[in-house]
Amino acid sequence: MALDSRTVDDFRDDALVYLSRAMNKGWSKPDWVSVNLTLKCNLACTFCKTCYPVRHELTTREIKDIIDQTYSWGVQRFNPIGGEPFVRPDLEEILAYACEKDFTITLTTNGTLISPKRAALIAQIPHNRLHFNFSIDGFNPWHDMGRGEGMFDKCVEGYRNLRAADQAAGNPLRTTYINGIVNALNLEQMPDFILWCRDELGVQGIQLLNLFRHGNRIDPDVAKMWIPKDRLDELDAFVDFAIGFKEHEADDNFTITNRVGDLRNMKKYYRDELEPLDGKCYSGWKELYVNADGRAIMCDGKLDFLNGAFGDIRRDTLREMWTGDEISRLRQNVKNCTTPCIQDCYLRRRSDSAMRIARGVSRLVYDELRKRLVTPTSKGEVPSYDDSELTLQLSDTPDLKTTWRTVPWERHERLTGESPEPYSAVREDPFRFYDFRNRGYLNFDRGFLDMDIMKSIVEDAQRNGVTYGSVVLAWQGEPLMHPQVEEILRWLGDAWRKQPFAQQIVIPTGAALLNHNYCKITAGEYGDVPFTWVFEVDAHDKDSFLHTHEEQAWDRVLDNINFMLHVVQEQKPSATRLIFQHTATEASAPHAAAFRDFWAGHLGEYGLTAQVSAGGRPGGSGHHLWFKRTDPSDLEAIRAARTHHATSQQALGLPVPDTDDARRTCAAYWKTPTISWDGKVVLCTVDTQQTLKIGDVHHDSLTDQWWRSPRMEQVRTQVQREDFAGLNLCRGCNAPYSPNACQMRPDQLGR
Repeated sequence: MALDSRTVDDFRDDALVYLSRAMNKGWSKPDWVSVNLTLKCNLACTFCKTCYPVRHELTTREIKDIIDQTYSWGVQRFNPIGGEPFVRPDLEEILAYACEKDFTITLTTNGTLISPKRAALIAQIPHNRLHFNFSIDGFNPWHDMGRGEGMFDKCVEGYRNLRAADQAAGNPLRTTYINGIVNALNLEQMPDFILWCRDELGVQGIQLLNLFRHGNRIDPDVAKMWIPKDRLDELDAFVDFAIGFKEHEADDNFTITNRVGDLRNMKKYYRDELEPLDGKCYSGWKELYVNADGRAIMCDGKLDFLNGAFGDIRRDTLREMWTGDEISRLRQNVKNCTTPCIQDCYLRRRSDSAMRIARGVSRLVYDELRKRLVTPTSKGEVPSYDDSELTLQLSDTPDLKTTWRTVPWERHERLTGESPEPYSAVREDPFRFYDFRNRGYLNFDRGFLDMDIMKSIVEDAQRNGVTYGSVVLAWQGEPLMHPQVEEILRWLGDAWRKQPFAQQIVIPTGAALLNHNYCKITAGEYGDVPFTWVFEVDAHDKDSFLHTHEEQAWDRVLDNINFMLHVVQEQKPSATRLIFQHTATEASAPHAAAFRDFWAGHLGEYGLTAQVSAGGRPGGSGHHLWFKRTDPSDLEAIRAARTHHATSQQALGLPVPDTDDARRTCAAYWKTPTISWDGKVVLCTVDTQQTLKIGDVHHDSLTDQWWRSPRMEQVRTQVQREDFAGLNLCRGCNAPYSPNACQMRPDQLGR
């Protein structure tokens, strides 16, 4: 597992926690101090065993003293919990005091006591310091069955009071999550409930909780809520939905906060298959927990915190309890623990391994030395070309069959073959792609570029000051088939704003999966980023669509493009470009003028104009109608492609250029690095079989492999003297003579 730490101080902290656990000492500080503000509650939830009478709960002054000790100790987080915190009339005073110490707090509440008056007091506390978790267990009647009649409405009312108070105070949106207990009563409705939390409540996420039990004993009060064995398949389906949602649809606006491993453990939990945590437990090293009666408590190794008392805040300081003899016995119990536990809140994997910590420090030292050793001269060895193209294969899977592209259709069948619902539903509504993805109907086990790899390639270009002419997000596949397209587009937009790495980010697509979100992101939210959409429509009506496609999807494609045109018309993005592609084949070439007339008129309806281009993919600015030549491999097919392209140019009234067969050096060795979905680096997009692999971005940076490796230096020297030894694919290749290929000027050779 990758380390979260990134600085020397982080690694020093990790190492100290590692040693503290190994030696059973309190040498390190806790990551947080938790305080039960109260164990009282205004509700009597059937499944809750947390609340019980406490004769002398902590006073306001005592809690403030704990906050002061936490702050002066240097602990990063203060965590107030309950009971129902709003039972305390001094809650707002306590929260404000903690936030003044620069603590960021997330408070869990049932929401029913947040009146407009109390919400107004909360609104005075900085929104970025105080966040909330509201406990809602699904729609009614399920919520009220566990928490009491009318409690759902009161909770939602409290939530809306809080939102209204923040708005009245002029506060930005306060981060708020939902805690929902998954159980037999609400299981069927949970997917819809998650979407309701996002779309109707407008919260930023949801945490999915389980009913609690001790060992194998299920409390009679929760028996009717416990998920029985005959519904475990239904539980599995929901867990798969939740994992799919978290991995593919969650974003900065809404997420499922559980880790994927936690979600998978739900299946084991209800099957009695759960084992001890797969990792070292740091209860007793990660948290100092003060109960409402002032006693410090922790897990005793049997999931019983009340049996794990080791001090009293009314008698001892936080540090004294943390380093005292009483806690040592309990820490030893934790080290020897074999009790199954579904919560991984006490894992601290970054402190699990001394070797991992040492490797992390070594990486920091190496990176720092490398930065110092990379001189301006060596950086200058990496040129930027205006017409260079970095191709990233987001997906190797096609979405539409075409007559001119040879991507194996078996890849699409592999992706959709096990779906219980026909993929045609996605044709009818591209938003159904999310549903198919989240429910596990699509098999994404191969064929899709890891987003972290994409990030590393872009960051490598930024680090080395490389600006590509184009970064193209497709090669032998439909990029919108990638399960993380929204996340990718937003990340690329943010990265480009931080430091441009390309003159344009090109997205070639058949447009059948072009949904409203992609349009709003690229032409609205990131309209200043040079996203260029290449719509491979090759048609102007239903009949012409079948000239180049083997299935009819014209209506869907046109509807999707129309929404993009609407967004462009409304938002007027400064950098977004649209290119409408007409591929010249024997069947389509004579209809080039009809294509031009239809799309020119159609764009005109949205107040847009487009230039006509018949060479390689248009650069520069503005929208284009692009009449593209195909690039087959054999000479006879190349001659036919030239003829079809000339026919389309004649139909447009454009002059047909003379064929230029003068010897030219292929630009691929300098300008067209191509990354396959599995991270392999090849010279150009012609090499679809990856016969000339020059590296792998899993192992080293693209810049090092492309510009600094002796192998590529040798290859460029060979090519300039027309020596193709070891480059069999290149010998006799006609791609350099295509209008779609970038060219090498004499002054660029040798760089």
